[in-house]
This record gives sequence, C-alpha cells and structure tokens, in this order.
Amino acid sequence: MRGSWDGAKARARNHVFRIWTACAILAAYVYGWLYVPELLTWWKRATTSVIEAGCGVLPYPWNDRIEATLGNIGLWVQITLAIVVFRILVWVVMSLVKSAWSVRRRRARGAGTPPRAMQDHS
Repeated sequence: MRGSWDGAKARARNHVFRIWTACAILAAYVYGWLYVPELLTWWKRATTSVIEAGCGVLPYPWNDRIEATLGNIGLWVQITLAIVVFRILVWVVMSLVKSAWSVRRRRARGAGTPPRAMQDHS
C-alpha cells in the first residue's frame, strides 16, 4: 500500500509542476501582450525560423505539408515550445540548486570525515 501512495504523490507533484509551468507561461504571455509586445514578436519569429529550418531538412512532400500545418496552429506551437523551454530551464535550475545543496550539506558534515557508510567498511 505504501508504494502506491508514494506513486500517487509523485504523480500529483508531476501534475502540479505541469500546471504551474503552463500557468506561468500563459501569465507571461498575457504580460508580454500588454507590456512587452516586442518580446512576443521576437518569440514568434524565432519559433517560425525553427519550424522552417526543421521542415527544411525533410523530403519534398512532407516539408511543405508539416510547415503549413504547424504554421496554421502557430500560436499553440509557440505556447507549447515556450512551456517546454521553461520546464527545461526550471529543471536545470533545480538540478543546480539540488547539487549545490548536497555539496553544502557535505561540507557542513565535515570535509575531513568520510560518510558513515564508508567509515563502517574501513
């Protein structure tokens, strides 16, 4: 029973993270629309360039079809890419914070003394 509860908690944390990042991007989009429209223009041009470059490497009939399809749903593609990029950035920052935290804990424990498990095996 304990394992299924841990799995449910992990899934809940995952969904909270997904909802939080999506809401943050949508809030940033609204903020950009109201106060920084040139940032949204830059993002649109950047995503369009990525789509064109990605479709440019595909063979003939598919490159035009996929580019036209992604162009027609452009706003959703832009928002989705923004969410993915934001999640990657948050993941990198959280990984750096976690590793810095573990280094700090190791230093606080004492730089000269090995961890308890290594002391037992010596």
